[in-house]
Amino acid sequence: MDSSGRLKKYLHFLKVDVKLVCIALVHLVVCPYTKVEESFNVQAIHDIIYHSFNINQYDHLEFPGVVPRTFIAPLFVATLSFPLVFIGHILGISKLIGLYCVRMTIGYSVLVSLEAFKFSAQKHFGEGVTTWFTFIIGTQFHFMFYLSRPLPNIFALIIVLWSYKFWFEQKHENFIATSAGAIIIFRGELAILLGLFLLSDLVKQRITIERAIRLAVPCGVVSLAATVIIDSIFWKRLLWPEGEVLWFNIVENKSSEWGTSPFFWYFYSALPRALGASLLLVLFSVYFDRRAIEFLLPPIGFVLIYSFLGHKELRFIIYVIPLLDLAAAMGCHRLWENRLKGNFQMILAVSAVGHLLANSILSLFLLSVSSTNYPGGFALAKLHSLEHSPKNRSVHIDVFSAQTGISRFSQLNPHWEYNKSENLDIASLHRFEYLLVEGRSKYSTTLKPFIETHEIFAIEEAFNQVHFSYSSFPPLKVRLKPSIFILKNLHRNVPIFKKNRRRKTLENKLKRNEMPDKNERKVKDSLRKRSSQGDNSAKINLKKESLKDQVTWKADLYIESDETENFDTDVFSDLNDEFLNDYVLDSYEVEHEGNPVHYLIHDSLEDIGEWLGNDSDENL
Repeated sequence: MDSSGRLKKYLHFLKVDVKLVCIALVHLVVCPYTKVEESFNVQAIHDIIYHSFNINQYDHLEFPGVVPRTFIAPLFVATLSFPLVFIGHILGISKLIGLYCVRMTIGYSVLVSLEAFKFSAQKHFGEGVTTWFTFIIGTQFHFMFYLSRPLPNIFALIIVLWSYKFWFEQKHENFIATSAGAIIIFRGELAILLGLFLLSDLVKQRITIERAIRLAVPCGVVSLAATVIIDSIFWKRLLWPEGEVLWFNIVENKSSEWGTSPFFWYFYSALPRALGASLLLVLFSVYFDRRAIEFLLPPIGFVLIYSFLGHKELRFIIYVIPLLDLAAAMGCHRLWENRLKGNFQMILAVSAVGHLLANSILSLFLLSVSSTNYPGGFALAKLHSLEHSPKNRSVHIDVFSAQTGISRFSQLNPHWEYNKSENLDIASLHRFEYLLVEGRSKYSTTLKPFIETHEIFAIEEAFNQVHFSYSSFPPLKVRLKPSIFILKNLHRNVPIFKKNRRRKTLENKLKRNEMPDKNERKVKDSLRKRSSQGDNSAKINLKKESLKDQVTWKADLYIESDETENFDTDVFSDLNDEFLNDYVLDSYEVEHEGNPVHYLIHDSLEDIGEWLGNDSDENL
């Protein structure tokens, strides 16, 4: 075949199945945001598109993650996505459209590889089998859900599908070349899966050991050189990313710190969920079509060997799904071809069609559940929709929010400050206008430091549980729970007339010595009662609460009246407590960003009991 014919053959794969494209787009639109395991690649793609060669602006230098990842895939995706992102930018479309373009590029790349895989399968097993294969894989949830996601496993899957194609066609040069790239650049554990395919050819003497080595060595050297050179530039140090990942996961076995699962978890949990009702047809095909055994043994062996690693996730074995689905398609085709041979055969054929409906229903349900697992992305989108001011705004994003949907693509306003710094103290957090804080309710401990200084601006809910009820339709419903609270700082940009009004309110409360909360007032009344009965611990705690109350409101009086620049600690002199005055003076001398009175008095009053004899509230 000449070069033009070979090019025409490969261009044929660019025409992917429209049905799969539509299904993939539905998954993308319903769940557009990305999670923590996708964060490196999505941030890297963003930075390559928007910062180009200015590597100092890249996200990975500030948040490198646990282990380094390769930049080769982000470079590939960013290059293909850039024209679409650029057009969107010129038209003034939201920056978020860039995330859609990136994910569509990844999804299309997977579908092109899948088309190549189907082409080879069709030559071996017939068009009827590949038709069933398309319907089976399209109605399953996990493959279609993951195929557009910027995961290292998905980038490896693109190459692995080509490796499968070359293995079916017995093109060992291409098979070994693509396998080397997938293993050395993206996922080292693929040495098990692809190595088993090569081993089967060695056993059957389709290739000699000598030839395999002669092909593997140069391919491995080229792949290793490519990743070391490119990634050392971006990471600003000499490294082989996948080598460090293998050392972390296998030698140090630190992946187990993210949780472990039982040895057979892939077999009794991951694969049944990934395959759905098609799992039964995989078993059927093994019994009725022996051809399936040859290409099923390597993936099953891979899953079995990989099960020795304690930390397990379904995406780690996503490469085996196309092979298992191909076997299921062979079973379906066999049942369908025999449908006219009798009533029982007709029932089996109808069952083969019905299992696609069962898979579709399961996929729709799982998609609805998954759409509630990205509260961070939806919370930031909600903040953008509620805050229309063109002025500069500052937003702090906590770890949970950043891990559940927020990326640089979702940071839409160029004039806003989006800060993801971790382990900031309460004082530092008060300089932000908005906070995205994880919490299960407004009484969560994560929200407690901001009760006096912030208001709840909005709440984003996330998945809680699946509820089953006989009396409703559909009987299964997804229940949500509060997940992220958007807090607005009350002490920033407050109009003067509101400050004066608050000052009068505070003055009145001071005169009446009121508690700001009904529950706190009940506590204080209980302490008074016990104190009058001679309870010494109640007397100490009553003094503590009284001092805390007075310091809080006097500090509020100064803060709200905008007089903190001329702050004078004599404002507390009428408390007649030398120890308290020393505490206030010491606090005021410590420098903090923003308003020192607000931060140091409000946010440190939780420790007020320590300098009153270190008495515990347990006495209450």
